[in-house]
Amino acid sequence: MGITILLAVARAIQVQVVESPKYYAQASYQQTQTRYTQSPRGAIFDRSGNLLAISNRAYIIRADARTLTDTAGVASALAPALGQSVEDVRKHLDAIVVDGQSVTPTLSTIVAFDLSPSVTRQLTETLETMGRGGLLIDETWGRDYPQGAVAGPTLGFVSLQPTGYSGIEGFYNSELTAETGERKERSRMDVLVVTPTTSGADVVLTLDLTLQAFVENRLAQAIQETGAPSGTVIVMETKTGAILASASYPSYDPNRALEMASDGQIGLLKDRAVSELYEPGSVIKIATMAIALETGQITTSTLMTDTGKLVIDGKRIYNSDRSGHGVVDMEDILARSLNVPTAMTALDMGPEKFYSHFRLFGFGSRTGIDLGDEAAGVLRTPSDVTWSRTDLATNSFGQGMSSTPYQVINSLNVIANDGVLMQPYIVKEWREPNGNVIAKQPVPKGRVISPATARTLRQVMAIATRRGTPKAEIAGYTVAGKTGTADWYLQGIKQDTTIVTYVGFVPAEDPQITVLVKLDQPSSSKWAAETTVPIFHDVAERACQILGVPPNVLK
Repeated sequence: MGITILLAVARAIQVQVVESPKYYAQASYQQTQTRYTQSPRGAIFDRSGNLLAISNRAYIIRADARTLTDTAGVASALAPALGQSVEDVRKHLDAIVVDGQSVTPTLSTIVAFDLSPSVTRQLTETLETMGRGGLLIDETWGRDYPQGAVAGPTLGFVSLQPTGYSGIEGFYNSELTAETGERKERSRMDVLVVTPTTSGADVVLTLDLTLQAFVENRLAQAIQETGAPSGTVIVMETKTGAILASASYPSYDPNRALEMASDGQIGLLKDRAVSELYEPGSVIKIATMAIALETGQITTSTLMTDTGKLVIDGKRIYNSDRSGHGVVDMEDILARSLNVPTAMTALDMGPEKFYSHFRLFGFGSRTGIDLGDEAAGVLRTPSDVTWSRTDLATNSFGQGMSSTPYQVINSLNVIANDGVLMQPYIVKEWREPNGNVIAKQPVPKGRVISPATARTLRQVMAIATRRGTPKAEIAGYTVAGKTGTADWYLQGIKQDTTIVTYVGFVPAEDPQITVLVKLDQPSSSKWAAETTVPIFHDVAERACQILGVPPNVLK
């Protein structure tokens, strides 16, 4: 008996004195809770301070499959808040309950997300009154886009994590994301450690909201008038590469992005201007003419004989009107958009000279624009085993290659910008929570052609524009532009429809803005002059008014 007591006393001393720190630490650990806190994601503004994206308090509702029993009652309370039928909500809840009973559940338990505090509070009160449970409510930050669908694809969207996808939200996710904070406590009154959270940086874009809205409305009007299922319009500041407006159709409202993704429409959540490849067609002729001028292959007065047909390795190349135009010069080639003399010029240059300069324009490479999901484009050169002289001929007028709309406007902006290739950008600056402002500067990527070559070519283009596409002319301004029409292929089979593009600079002598208009498969006309040129006119004219570009021609 005495030995037993002695052992008990010894054990008590060991536990209470010798091992006391160890047990205290274990007890403290078991009693301590760690709560993670999150500050809001940074806001996004246009160049004038108009709000485009902001994070507000929001709530996520999850179904607890272990405790949810009365799915009918809960559905009747949830349905009005979700804007859905009671039957649909009940089916969703029943599916979650059944799935939660399986060994490996596969369904998400999220019933609703981005609910406002007021809606969540009302819903909670309703459920408490009914005596219904089985729901878990998480507080988070929801992403709101006050302008709705305006600039939607350019902005991108944010998941529930929250993580940015596509557009600005994806490319600048690390800058916009807030740092996670931490709070360790034994109770609300006994806080042990607090690690503060920091809000994400605010981002200011180069976009002008007024111009952006006009461009989107004009594109939507054009889609209606031409019957084209899709299209893109981009306005760029010539000398800096800053994007002033960018619109694509179909578009989407980023406020509905998560809903669209859950409905299987993830393929629609992209920016066609930055990720969709297409054959640009004859707008590329001005790059070919620039190379020919720069290398001394031809001059503006060089004469060529256009027979209307050219055979290369068994492949026939024709002019779009299937006619020969006899003796022509550069002005004729651009005004009539002649394929044959353009291809002859490239063939006379030879592949080494042509492609060494052609790649300097940026074709076949990403532009480096600060938007998510940018595609690179495809350009075969003699180093590719599939390349042939036919590629050299067709590449000279923008076929047999692929580019994004951003790549096309940025490459041809070289001619507007006195021969210098810029890196396009859409973020003007971001503002960190500590007050630091990080401003972006224009980035020249290199000289492609001389200023003299660029100015000479713009003069020829301005004359060709007056001759070939007078609808592009803007009162008070000179315009230098070029149409492009490319065939449309479906599963390798040529269709009786086209892709049409127009790229133009205003004013021609000293361009301030560069504009691209692209439409896919318009049914009203297969030619760019009839479809894209009127859009260019309206967009460029409005851009000059909004941006205060002074006229250079007396009315």
